Amino acid sequence: MNYVFLAMMLASIFLLTRQSPEKVMSSMLDGVTSSVYLAIKLFAIYAVWLSVLKIFEKANLDKSLAKKLKKPIGFLFKGESDKAYEYLSLNLSANILGMGGAATPTGIKSIEEMTRHKNKVMLIVINSTSIQLIPATIVALRASFGSVTDIIVPSLIATLFTSIVGVIMVKVFVK
Repeated sequence: MNYVFLAMMLASIFLLTRQSPEKVMSSMLDGVTSSVYLAIKLFAIYAVWLSVLKIFEKANLDKSLAKKLKKPIGFLFKGESDKAYEYLSLNLSANILGMGGAATPTGIKSIEEMTRHKNKVMLIVINSTSIQLIPATIVALRASFGSVTDIIVPSLIATLFTSIVGVIMVKVFVK
């Protein structure tokens, strides 16, 4: 994949050099500057949400949430251990709150604790479709670029629909 990006970059530099050679260096520097600013913004967003998740864990709210989510999680992920259910509840709650990056470590721990293949596929599908009440990362990125952040309702509808379709497909097709 790196070769593809290298080829695209070299082709862009070549074409830009042919069209207006004086803009090559300034365009490359502008691109680097923009990517560094974006990386810093994403770092800040993830730092905040990972901190919130850690506070959530320290306050033992994860165990409380695990009890409340046990029935829906038990329906989707039958026959797993209590530890797997605990990690699953953390993973799903982080995704629902729009903290996809913070959900990744608990998703990995969930997969390690799971014993059934169908449940692992179900977790991958649910994490891929990711029902989000508050798409925090997207809202923060759009706000940082000065864009409107009125995407919550369309995002909720889209992720809810794709999650339902994904769960049905896993229940029907994965043995």
